Amino acid sequence: VAMDSLIHYESEDGLRTLAAMAETVTTSIVFTFAPKTPLLAAMHSVGQLFPRGNRSPAIAPMALSQLQRAVASQPEFTEWEMARDFRVSRGFYISHAMELTRK
Repeated sequence: VAMDSLIHYESEDGLRTLAAMAETVTTSIVFTFAPKTPLLAAMHSVGQLFPRGNRSPAIAPMALSQLQRAVASQPEFTEWEMARDFRVSRGFYISHAMELTRK
């Protein structure tokens, strides 16, 4: 389980991290990531205008479609498939929970 761990990784680094987990995990990987939505992208862009000391912790939004394509096409995920997923949105908190399971 990697809850709110991948939100700090750029997309490619997050996918490499998932691929490394996939090599050692036997059943399923449950994780959350920051979904790339128009609102979150706008908030992220505006946040970059503030001095570094006044910013919230850095996050790296990832498009769900990018993650789906990677799992479907990258050789590291050949034995894996997307199972459950759920968007979590409460106030200013937005994340996307997902489970990958072995085929």
